[in-house]
Amino acid sequence: MRHFLVAVSLVAGSAWAADVAPPSNVVNFEAQATREVANDLALATLFVEFSDADPARLAEKVNLALAGAIKQLKQYPTVQSGGTSFATYPLYAQKSNKQEGWRSRGELRLSSKDFAALSKLVGELQKSSGSGAGLQLAEVRYAVSDEMRSKAEESLIEEGIALFKRRAGVIQKSMAANGWKMMNMNVNTSGSRPEMRPMMMMKAAMMDSAVPAPIEGGESRLQVNVSGSIQLAN
Repeated sequence: MRHFLVAVSLVAGSAWAADVAPPSNVVNFEAQATREVANDLALATLFVEFSDADPARLAEKVNLALAGAIKQLKQYPTVQSGGTSFATYPLYAQKSNKQEGWRSRGELRLSSKDFAALSKLVGELQKSSGSGAGLQLAEVRYAVSDEMRSKAEESLIEEGIALFKRRAGVIQKSMAANGWKMMNMNVNTSGSRPEMRPMMMMKAAMMDSAVPAPIEGGESRLQVNVSGSIQLAN
């Protein structure tokens, strides 16, 4: 679905210095082209958390769980690792407010265009194994890949510029001008943020079913704004 928006305004002569004659018959306006593009990339974040009085033993537990997950990941060539992260913070007793141990959290980020493979891997990573504890699913996000975004934006830029020119013609006709010439043009692109699916829904679906829950990517809205100025000919 495509939507177009145009705003028109005349340049105010007061913006120019008193000793410089401002160009006459200058019009500023904007054209906007928008398109819904199917998300072709899924990004998942999984994590594991442990508590222990010994920080060294705690780190070993987290590293063992992440190492086991990375080992499983290598069996899925269509799923890429976005890296891991590790954080440790102290735990305090509620009554005495004295430190009583440590808690660590390790995260693994995944991305893939193969939604079925990612769904299956996420389901497997949540199961405990001999190599360590299972991970928990924090979130799944969806996005348009760089390749798909670039292709869609190129098409939208063409549409936006064509619309800008058509609107320039409409303005010329409405103002009874003999013609118009371009003064300047700016092209900007933007898009909606990736959608996040709640982790509890995903986790319940994957853990309670023998068949991995399907990952539905949905769509993202991409937008191109073409703004600029034209000068009308008398």
